[in-house]
Amino acid sequence: MKKIRWGIVGPGVIAHKFAEAIKNTDCAVLVGVASRDCERANEFAKEYAIPTVFETYEKMAASDNIDAVYVSTVHTQHYPVAKMFLESKKHVLCEKPMCINSDLAKDLSETARKHGVFLMEAMWTACLPSVRALLDDINDGAIGEIRALSADFCYDIEKSEDPKLFEKKMAGGSLLDVGVYCIHFASLVLGEPVECSAVSDIVDGVDYHTVMNFKYKNGAIATLSSAIKAEKPYSAYVYGTNGYIYVPNFYKADRYEIRYKDGKVLTKEFPYGENGFEFEITEACRCIAENCNESLLVPLDSTVRVLEQMDRVRKHIGLSFE
Repeated sequence: MKKIRWGIVGPGVIAHKFAEAIKNTDCAVLVGVASRDCERANEFAKEYAIPTVFETYEKMAASDNIDAVYVSTVHTQHYPVAKMFLESKKHVLCEKPMCINSDLAKDLSETARKHGVFLMEAMWTACLPSVRALLDDINDGAIGEIRALSADFCYDIEKSEDPKLFEKKMAGGSLLDVGVYCIHFASLVLGEPVECSAVSDIVDGVDYHTVMNFKYKNGAIATLSSAIKAEKPYSAYVYGTNGYIYVPNFYKADRYEIRYKDGKVLTKEFPYGENGFEFEITEACRCIAENCNESLLVPLDSTVRVLEQMDRVRKHIGLSFE
């Protein structure tokens, strides 16, 4: 397969993980980086031996040497930046959440389809071998009928460590930053909820800690939590009528345990790569090479539905980014 030529838009912390992972794939090559901060872009390019630094996003979008871009800007810039590249007929892998609300995500999806280019939210969890195997086990009835699910992605950080997370104008807070992982995981297992409720600790327009309850058509209930000012294990549990599945570090899982009612425990372990991003990069490259507009692992409609759930949560807790 011909290597897809990638550019990074926004060389922040998460972009380093992408740049490290792309070196471990045989389908992609990193050829450009773009930033509004030229010094930062030059330092990033030097660190990863990237041949071209673009002074503006527009120059990268116009380049014939770029096939696809990884958008890793701040949340509020995902939509306008991704849309510009899609309209320039560049394939786009956009960091989560793809947009700050579902209406913008719908528009991006329509734009990608209109221009015949690939678009995927960089929900790397869905591409991990462990998660694909876990879903297969659940669908095969390993723990019977699913009755409940819990997932927590909560950490305690100081404002000085990541100021944008504490800025309302940048759509900061826990829900968009890490709550999206919890909701996405629940959606993979249980689908779309029929009921939603939530409570949150909101400070200066930013949710420090949010707890969500979703109920599904089969009666199952998911309890999910996200936080930037409360530390919890990054664990998920899926409870069935015949036992339960424990997933440590569920958002970057490389193993899980099936714990049966009779006391038997089956542990499954999976390859992880350098940092796990290799799997989403490989999936994106495969889709692009096969002229697909979207991935079956992270479908655009699924991304929109998760954002719709997040919109409902924000309505419950009174959180607005406008």
